[in-house]
Parts: sequence; C-alpha cells; structure tokens
Amino acid sequence: MTERLRKTPFYPLLARLYPALHGALIWCAWQVFGLFPVRTHKIIFSNFNGGGFGDNPRYIAEACIRRKIPCRMYWVCGKPGCVFPPELTVIRPNTLSFVYHMSTAGVWVDNTRKLYYFKKKKNQTYIHTWHAGPGLKRIERDAGTGLSPQYIQYAKRDSRHIDLLLSNCRFWTECFRSCFWYDGPILEKGLPKNDLYFQDISPVRQRIRSCYQLPQDTRLVLYVPTWRENRKLHVYHLDFEGCLAAFEKRFGGNWAMLVRMHPNVNAADFDIRYTDRILNASSFDNAQELLAAGDAVITDYSSCGFDYIQLGRLSFLYAEDYEEMKRDKGYYLDLKDLPTPAAFSNEQMIQNILEFSQEDYEKKRETFMKMMEYYDDGHASDAVVDYILESFKEGKR
Repeated sequence: MTERLRKTPFYPLLARLYPALHGALIWCAWQVFGLFPVRTHKIIFSNFNGGGFGDNPRYIAEACIRRKIPCRMYWVCGKPGCVFPPELTVIRPNTLSFVYHMSTAGVWVDNTRKLYYFKKKKNQTYIHTWHAGPGLKRIERDAGTGLSPQYIQYAKRDSRHIDLLLSNCRFWTECFRSCFWYDGPILEKGLPKNDLYFQDISPVRQRIRSCYQLPQDTRLVLYVPTWRENRKLHVYHLDFEGCLAAFEKRFGGNWAMLVRMHPNVNAADFDIRYTDRILNASSFDNAQELLAAGDAVITDYSSCGFDYIQLGRLSFLYAEDYEEMKRDKGYYLDLKDLPTPAAFSNEQMIQNILEFSQEDYEKKRETFMKMMEYYDDGHASDAVVDYILESFKEGKR
C-alpha cells in the first residue's frame, strides 16, 4: 500500500501533512484516554522512547518478573525483531494503544526524556532512570548553549513530572541537582544495568566470545564512542589494528576489538574494515553484556569509561575533538582528575597503551573513587522494585 502511494502525485503532499495529522490525533487521544481510570498494578517500560529490550528499564523489568510482583507489564518498542520475555506485552510508540496504556498505567519507567506530548495524572508515578552514569561531558542544563530551545522546553516539562530519579554515586547526584531542572527525590542505590557487573559474569563472557566466534581465552577491548550532534565522522577513525598490536605487546595474550557505535549513529556510514578480530558489535541487542564481557574499554565521553574505572578494569580515553567539545559543552572534570590515560591522536593512543602504568592507574583510581562515592552494589534493580511495592502499600495511586 505504502509503495503504491509513493508512486502517486499525492505522496509529497501526504508526506508533509502526515506528521501534523498524526500529532493532532495523538494529542486528541491523550485528552480522551486521560479520562480513563489509572490501573494501579500496571507498569509501562520504555527504552529510548521505543528501543529494544535494554538499558536500565530492562533490569528493572527482569527484577519485577523474577520477584513475581502482581502487575501487568508493558514495553514500548518500535524496532522489529526484538525478543521480550512473555511477561511483557509490547506496544508500539506514539500509537493509540500507546497513549491508552500510558494514560492508564500506574507506573512509568523511562531512561530518556519524553520528547512528545504526554499528560501525567497525579496518581501516576514516573520513575526516570536516565541512560548513563557519570561521565566527562556536561549534560542537560550544564551543557549551556549546546541544547536547542525546543529540547530545553521538553526537558523542563519532563522533569516537572518525575517522581523518582536514580543515581549511582554522590558525584552524579550533585550533577543531577545542577543540570536536570529537578529537585525531587533521588534514589541513591546504583544503576539497575550496573547490577550485571556484580554478578557472576563468567557465562556472559563465554556467550559474547561464542557469539563472535572467538576463542574463550581472547581478551576483549571495546571501542564505545558517543555521538556528536554535528554528526562529524572523522573523530571515530581509531587505529584499530595499531591498538590491538599495542594491547598484545603491553599486556600479552590474544586480543580482539568489538566496535560499538552509539544508537544515534549509523554504523554503515563508516569505512571500518572489519576482520576476524575487529568486529562490528553495533547491532548487538544488549550493550551492557558487551561491557560486562570486556577487559578494556576505549571511549571518548561515554560513562562506560567511568564504569571500567569503578570496576578496576583498563579504561582509555580517545577524543580528537576534545578541545572543540570543551568549548561547546564543557566537562565536569579535568583530565588530571581521571586515572584514564587520554589521547587526542592515534599516535598518542598507541603510546598510552604501550606505556600504561598499572601502579599510576591504581593510585589515581583510589583518589577518583573517594571523589565519586559510588553506590553500585548489585542491588539497584531490587531497590527500584521495593520503591514500587512500597508505593502500592501506601496507596499512593
């Protein structure tokens, strides 16, 4: 049907009208379904407003399932082919069904801003997990002029409706108070997705290596860059072969690299030559399992670099546009505050690997850990479930 429409002379006009008509329909649906009563024991999860089964909401949902809490659970997903537990009913984002379930759910669990119209009732609870822990780059209000006026408007409205925000360290709590346009309760029990780090990760390590047809004794370095609003591509051109050779020379053993691009970046835009040890992991459905399986990480501004510091694993920073990003958004910390060796060119990156000092890293890491005051202990997901259950007991909804 869609293909036939594309061939008609009316398609350009319909393509322009559709967003406005669809937006009006969704707005009207919120008004109508807003009159429906809230179902207390109903939870709706969302990962990046329609992504797959991942990030913090995944681990909260799995804890709900494991603990068999008396709730109907729904997951917002617009990606085809995603696999979900049978306990979760999947609904498509920005549809009439989506608006109905959002309007009647007792609990919302999200990991990013709601960049669409929504109407929250007083007897609904909105738990916001955010999608990252602390990192180098400033976010939200702290990013200054790096945000569009439209995003700021959305963000402020979103924060006004949040009932609970999650934090995994004292440093991040203070950042949220500064940047998130939010002064409500913050649950300082860790990030649910970080719970995986504190479990037996042997099965995960085995599964990832088997998935990429690697020997089980292969050591993995993950290249996990963030994305740029200006969509510049040159900043991702890491010397993969050179880095692997340096890892093998400095640390011994056989190494492979998993390249994991940000979901907002089209991995097909890059001229990366993948081999039997430089592997494309951008389509893997659970980034947290990749991180749990790794031995080292190379990133620019992603919070996973801080995760690896917390875990005592090898963490390296590679950012050709470091000074440009510093001017545009700014950083929460100076490089001297990090145990992570920083590189701004491929030559410097390889040198940092070859000259890595475990003694210096541990010394700086000790100071870093005291400054951050992490709360992660493997029980963050259960803490969120406890919050939900306590709300039920108190008759909050």
